[in-house]
Amino acid sequence: MPHRILVVDDDADVREMVCRILESNGYVAIPAAGGRQAVERLQTDTPDLVITDVVMPEVDGFEVLLKLRLLTPGVGALVMSGGGRLEPEAYLGMATKLGAYDILRKPFTKAEILKAVKRALISRTSYPLKELSCPRT
Repeated sequence: MPHRILVVDDDADVREMVCRILESNGYVAIPAAGGRQAVERLQTDTPDLVITDVVMPEVDGFEVLLKLRLLTPGVGALVMSGGGRLEPEAYLGMATKLGAYDILRKPFTKAEILKAVKRALISRTSYPLKELSCPRT
């Protein structure tokens, strides 16, 4: 049975490109047009992996990761980021604390996303929600 991957991005071109790459390589891609739609799908369906953009209106990728950890703690996640106001690497620390396996810097190649997906699916034995701490002032 092919792995089912939820692809979350408010940019239709990126979402459709990622879905096409996944489907042409034997995966089942489940598109979500943003964080709100992704959270709704996670409440009724459990994919094998979630690939989410970080910077999205209404519900961002961090909220998607948090909901993923609460609803389906064993499901892996990858984060995509073009940076928004920050460099993509700036999001890596928070994303990994929320259980993301890796971050894909936009634009990425077909080979890069397929390699990240394969590694994330192989390594998905445990994606714990790491302790979050707020700096004291």
